[in-house]
Amino acid sequence: MKRLSVIAILVCGSLWAQSAPTAPAPAPSKSLIPGYTQMYCAGFVYHRTLPRKNFVIASKEAPHVDQFPMGETVFLGGPNLKAGERYSIVREVVDPNIEMSSPEQAHRFKRLGHLYKEIGWVTVSSLQKDVAVAKIGFSCDPAVPGDILVPFEEKPTPPTREFDPPLDPYLPASGGPKGHILGTKDFVELMGRGNIIYTDFGATKGAKPGDYLYIRRGYGDKELNKIDQASELLPRGLDPGAVHQAPLKSIKHLPSHVLGEVLVLSVTERSSTAMVVRAVAEVQLGDVLESEGPGNAPASSASASTPEPCKLVDRLRHRIFLGGCKPAK
Repeated sequence: MKRLSVIAILVCGSLWAQSAPTAPAPAPSKSLIPGYTQMYCAGFVYHRTLPRKNFVIASKEAPHVDQFPMGETVFLGGPNLKAGERYSIVREVVDPNIEMSSPEQAHRFKRLGHLYKEIGWVTVSSLQKDVAVAKIGFSCDPAVPGDILVPFEEKPTPPTREFDPPLDPYLPASGGPKGHILGTKDFVELMGRGNIIYTDFGATKGAKPGDYLYIRRGYGDKELNKIDQASELLPRGLDPGAVHQAPLKSIKHLPSHVLGEVLVLSVTERSSTAMVVRAVAEVQLGDVLESEGPGNAPASSASASTPEPCKLVDRLRHRIFLGGCKPAK
């Protein structure tokens, strides 16, 4: 009788195990797709100083108001402004932070060029003697007197993936071109998903809008920032009196690891503006960017079509947003 009971219990357990629902496989995460604000408020680094001939003078409320939000009527100065034309408002800015993550990062960023913040765009409604009357049609931040005007350029959303493929944290280096995260929008020092970054991974290294770049960090002396280098001097382990400890120099031989990915939004000759679309850890200034090699590129389908050629693109527009569109022949 006991034997029959044991057999019945085993049979029931087997049937329950077969009928029990299995845990579903984790679904791939939805890719982060940049919107209008990310495209037109990201800013850029340019290796030359942009001409300051055309600029914002004031608003109709002058001299009582010196900040001009979206919808405000403003007066513009400079030659060759045309009624009906749209102009981007940009502002050259410098990082107010004295401390940098490393001397190499500060030097590379300074050598990269001038950082410009995108403020919005205006459309000229009429010309009145020596000034143009315009209305701010889109604003990232309030415009102020002295902001620079450059020809407006349409920036189509780059091709993106619908879903992010699995990320291998110890994916071997691709051996392709490499760059660095040298600056960020609003000068944040620790980055995560959605942050805008500025890099030295430009068109000369093959970057173009829509490219995905891996964020990688190693353990060598030149790969650790100031904070990480300070951690090397702290006591290690729970028991500092332990007789046997791994030599400190062995850390330098650890494999580099992938922290996430960025999506390139726009490029110039030497630099690119990108958005962090995935991060499994805090991303820092100085982290390495590498292109996806032939063996590392994930299979994916583009959710956006290739941008159409631009119309009537002048030399300045093409240099600032190189790769965003192709000049019509």
